Amino acid sequence: MRTLHTSDWHLGRSFGAVSLADDQREFITWMTAEAVSRKVDLVVIAGDIFDRAIAPTEAVVMFREALRNLQAAGIKVAVITGNHDGADRVFAYDDLLDLSGVYIRGGYSKVGEVITLNFADGPLDLVMLPFLDPQAAPDDLSEGTGEVTIDTSDRRKARTHHSVLAAAITEALPSLSAPRSLAVSHAYVAGATVSDSERQLTIGGAGTVDASLFDKFSYTALGHLHRPQTVGGRATVRYSGTPLAYSFSEDHAKSIEIIDMAADGACVIESVAIPVGRPVLTVTGLIDELLRAEPSPEAQRSLVRAIITDPGVVLDAKQRLSEFYPNVVEIVLSPPIISGGDGETPLDRRVVTPSQAAEQFWKASMGSEPSAEQRVVLHAAIAKAAAEIELKAV
Repeated sequence: MRTLHTSDWHLGRSFGAVSLADDQREFITWMTAEAVSRKVDLVVIAGDIFDRAIAPTEAVVMFREALRNLQAAGIKVAVITGNHDGADRVFAYDDLLDLSGVYIRGGYSKVGEVITLNFADGPLDLVMLPFLDPQAAPDDLSEGTGEVTIDTSDRRKARTHHSVLAAAITEALPSLSAPRSLAVSHAYVAGATVSDSERQLTIGGAGTVDASLFDKFSYTALGHLHRPQTVGGRATVRYSGTPLAYSFSEDHAKSIEIIDMAADGACVIESVAIPVGRPVLTVTGLIDELLRAEPSPEAQRSLVRAIITDPGVVLDAKQRLSEFYPNVVEIVLSPPIISGGDGETPLDRRVVTPSQAAEQFWKASMGSEPSAEQRVVLHAAIAKAAAEIELKAV
């Protein structure tokens, strides 16, 4: 059987002020065509379908159409909710959708469930592990450790993302009966590489889980992290990453995973590059240098962050650059910082005059002494400010 693994669509998301709706729609159209042309049996979406719990109507319609088109092509679909999704909204009709070959799970409602799907070459056990918030875990959730039961309140305090996911997997394992299995999980597996656009599951790194939790499965389709990667040295435990770039740190290639799984669970995995969507680009330099440069066609279609290194004030930077880079999303003013490593003795704050302090600050910030004209204006401004302070003190 053949599986297509994708995740973290974040439907409804924008990149700064730029809507990504058309990019997301283009990806879904491409992915559906790819699934059909490759004769995929099962499409897996490993969480964060939407970008927020109450998704905009446009995003809901986009997701519904994606499911409808896949189902019409005879492709089964397995979807879990992520930490961005409103689980109770997404899986509200899961029992009805099961009848159509679309399986959606969220929260703890069916934790530990094993769904056996039959394909032409044999059965597959599907274990769906949506984002599990430790604080929302039911009191009767087994810890799966075999240890003596502890007080309920203490157990609540001690729960972590690892412990609740381990409990869910422990409940599922005894029900595995097919020679092969596929887990779908939305979690931060320890050792994986993060991006700037991911929402932290917890503060301080306590949200990680260990890759060894998935050792009993033939393949684990992960969601949450936005970079495609394997984790824990396990080729069959991997993130597909986002289909589009959602931050400037995501300048890597985007892809989906195609998994050919034999009847005994052996996997052959292919990463397929996504040819749609706009890349991200960061350009750095003086404003005049950036305006003189001839951007490539790829740069012109990219979502652009411009880091401007002029030492002085730059006016209308975004408007001016937009003539060359139509999709300028972010302007960062980053004048050079001159270190004080030239042996210059710091001024004594007990005896320094305001003019001396201002001139030294100017030199440190701008990299050179103020000109004669600038010095006149600077000293006049300092004198005026001192006079106003003295007047208020009278």
